[in-house]
Amino acid sequence: MKALFRRLRPATEADARTSWRPRAALAGVVAICVTATALAVTGAGANTSGMKFLQSGHLIYNSALNQVFHIDGGSKTVDGSVPVPGLAPGTIAVQTDTQGFVLARGSITAFEKSNLQVADPQVAPSDEPPIGLEAPGVAYAVYRNAGAIARLGQNAVTLEGSGALGRPVVTADGTLWVHRLLSGELCHLPTGAKLLSCPAVVPRGNIGSLTVVGDRVVFVDTTAGRLLTVTSSGFGRSVTAPDVQLAPQSIVAPNDTAGRIAILDPGTGKLRLVDASVISGTESSAPQTIEQQLPPGKFTQIASSGRGLALVDPTAGKLVTLDANGKQQDTHDIPRSPKARPGKGVQPALFRGADQRLYVDSETGEHALVVDRDGSIDQVEATTPGRRPITPVKPTAPRPTVTTSNPPIIDQSLPPRRTQDPNGQRTTPPRRVEPPRRTEPARPPTSRPVDPPRTQQPTQRPTQRPTQRPTPPPIAAGPAAAPRNLRATPGDGRISLSWQRPSLNGGTFVRYNVVRVTGSRSSTTTAARFTATGLASATRYTFQVRAVTRGSNGRLLLGAIATVSATTAGRNGSVRITKGPAYRDDPDTCNPDYCFYIRIVARNLKPNATYTFHGWTSGYGHLHQDDLRVDGNGNLTVNKFYNSDQGGRVYVTVEGNGESYRSNEVIW
Repeated sequence: MKALFRRLRPATEADARTSWRPRAALAGVVAICVTATALAVTGAGANTSGMKFLQSGHLIYNSALNQVFHIDGGSKTVDGSVPVPGLAPGTIAVQTDTQGFVLARGSITAFEKSNLQVADPQVAPSDEPPIGLEAPGVAYAVYRNAGAIARLGQNAVTLEGSGALGRPVVTADGTLWVHRLLSGELCHLPTGAKLLSCPAVVPRGNIGSLTVVGDRVVFVDTTAGRLLTVTSSGFGRSVTAPDVQLAPQSIVAPNDTAGRIAILDPGTGKLRLVDASVISGTESSAPQTIEQQLPPGKFTQIASSGRGLALVDPTAGKLVTLDANGKQQDTHDIPRSPKARPGKGVQPALFRGADQRLYVDSETGEHALVVDRDGSIDQVEATTPGRRPITPVKPTAPRPTVTTSNPPIIDQSLPPRRTQDPNGQRTTPPRRVEPPRRTEPARPPTSRPVDPPRTQQPTQRPTQRPTQRPTPPPIAAGPAAAPRNLRATPGDGRISLSWQRPSLNGGTFVRYNVVRVTGSRSSTTTAARFTATGLASATRYTFQVRAVTRGSNGRLLLGAIATVSATTAGRNGSVRITKGPAYRDDPDTCNPDYCFYIRIVARNLKPNATYTFHGWTSGYGHLHQDDLRVDGNGNLTVNKFYNSDQGGRVYVTVEGNGESYRSNEVIW
């Protein structure tokens, strides 16, 4: 597939003008290579209709040249480019096997690899810089602050934001996994799905990150110090890592390194490599951990190639590579542009390509560092000096020179023609001229034109008039800014929002989108106010408001998001739990040595009302649920929900009658 993106060296001037266009001969070579590869891998006659070709190399956007360049990771060279003008530093690019996608603030621009045809930019679901991910046959743009997701490629889908996300990961089959920080949900988006599914919920108050170990998704709970496998049906095996000291600011590598999970602690400058092989077995032993002190630096990005690690210190502009045991292998300065200024907040970007190589883009995209599987670093210049642009540029007509002596007017639309005289000498005959309307005595040659006398009549003006400059195109409208002064006023079962209209940045106002993050409800309004009703008492809700405008091309533009939270009024109810009596009813289901009931004490709920009680544990997730009725004073004391998650964090949630409560946590 790489040959579809490669520019061949033109043999003639005619070839140069069409060297970016697909050729039948090249297509035949590619078809032969692909067929040979398929036969070699799958055997003759195998059905390859579902095969996904691994996209090789890496795309980088050079904001100084306004072009996307393709870097061949194997040869460490640039082998193709396509112009995408007008995008700022910090713009990134991702690819599938057939398409490339340029991800800028507020826009997504796609192009075909086969013919390099660039489509019109599409409005992105958020104007924040996205995170780009690649897997065979699919690519993603994830907008963490807004919680929005764009799946790119054959089964494209866009999901509007529903609250902030943790760092996303993607598995080898192209499934995207995200962690919703507000609700604690762990959600996945398979390549053929149109909606997120959220099979697991992280205990409230716990912090952690997702990672991929082999073909398994693992949630690293940095609060509880546990590794939990996650599947489409919920949490699986859970392992405690007692010797691993994890901090809330720990950064987890999105992929394992030789079966180990790499965890970076920026505060102490230490790297911990946790052996994750125990999560796939049946033994209960704690995982082994390797701890290494990193070289000096403020490392904020980490990625794994599967065999080694790369860490980026954006402040110092430094890249460091480590082996699977955490020992340093190589280091390299990240080049900076001598001319272009990247702007505030733009940093070098670390990517893991679908070819499992690691790539570091410089701030303006003029340079890339390629980290090979052995940890070696190569620098590639994302430039192609001397190459013609892909799309032809129409020449602008030269501006005629205005003189006062009325010289013969040269017809500049015709190029000079060279002829050969009888003696063999090449001569250039004069261009075809148009006779002047009037004649004047010839003036002696001077080094510069002589200004006319001020008393000269208008009839003596030159017959050639300057070409009128074309009217510049109108400035394209951008997404609106975030609504100003967003405020929330809580009440009994309701929260009222108010805000001020933001700058529309040249667009025409259409409406406001109001999203209730808690509960995932969305509404629209044209007024700068909104009231959410039917809410649970004594419950905290988060809302997001954005303006929707229409650009000059008629397309809808999604503005920046403003966020606010508030807690509804309600009764002063409470739910407390402790470890209850031992559970002896079914020893085969629950180990009697550490299986106990949860003792639940509820106070000041709605009298004589029925509530739904849920039992939770950090090791097993959602344990049980049952509908229980409180007495005439709104009180209830009961031993319920047996639990055997030794060392896990246990708690209970209560819902019903427009109210919701969460108990304290108990270590089992």
